Amino acid sequence: MNSFRPSPRHTLATDRSAFSMIEMIGVIAIMAIAAAVIMPNLAQRMSRQNGEKEDKMLDVLGEGLTRYVQTYQVIPGANTWISSVASVTGLTTNEVRRVMPADSSTARVYLIHPSFTPSSTSGGTFADPLWSQVVAGASAVTSPRILIISVHKPGLTLPVTSGKASSASAFDAIWDWVLDPSTEAPPSGWSSSWTGNGEFLHVERINLTPLFHRVTINNSEFPDSVPIYSVGSVGKAALDSDAAMDAYFIANTLLRFYKDDDNNNDLDISHSLTGTANFIYEGSQWRMP
Repeated sequence: MNSFRPSPRHTLATDRSAFSMIEMIGVIAIMAIAAAVIMPNLAQRMSRQNGEKEDKMLDVLGEGLTRYVQTYQVIPGANTWISSVASVTGLTTNEVRRVMPADSSTARVYLIHPSFTPSSTSGGTFADPLWSQVVAGASAVTSPRILIISVHKPGLTLPVTSGKASSASAFDAIWDWVLDPSTEAPPSGWSSSWTGNGEFLHVERINLTPLFHRVTINNSEFPDSVPIYSVGSVGKAALDSDAAMDAYFIANTLLRFYKDDDNNNDLDISHSLTGTANFIYEGSQWRMP
């Protein structure tokens, strides 16, 4: 009696099919494990690269703000800082305004120290521009500090808004903040939604104190002589009421000093301000001691 026996060829083919299926399942499992390891690392690497890119951009914005102040002798406020920085950096306003130009949730914040001096006020709040150079200069310089704050994770809302900081302590908490990699904690006082999210925060600190230089102007011939001085393109002023003036002016301001004559058009000294300076009018001429 004959019984059916698979041919060797049939058996070999069947074995090959079974081995291939097992092999495929194994490959899929390996791929799944690899994806589970690689994808989080890839996401972290991309986030880290975005963070490094934002740090570099904030450096550009901070340098641009400083350059704008020196060039125009104007300190922008919360509404004009974007267009002001864009004008000297060549960036578009949206590139200045947001971390991701097309994503409004990534808007940067321009925070001003509440005791910022010199400053202009309107109705008890900071005016915009925050300060424009005047012929009399500034009588004092106190906490002229600004923060540009950003976050490179979309949808993570900053707990502060552009303008005057709510308090000096709230401002300083951000100014003094340093990321602790072990906790990734945000600045003190921030909401619980920011717990562990400090890695996404970026802070550019801008201290304008070095941009202000003290200038002393003395008229030793007062009240017999009334010489004239001018400040950049702001205008001229006569030393006709006080024998001396002591004020602060923004670096690179062009100061001109004219002799006391019929028309006060006899230019005696022209000086671009790079540091503390003292000017004296005596013997019918100006000099720098």
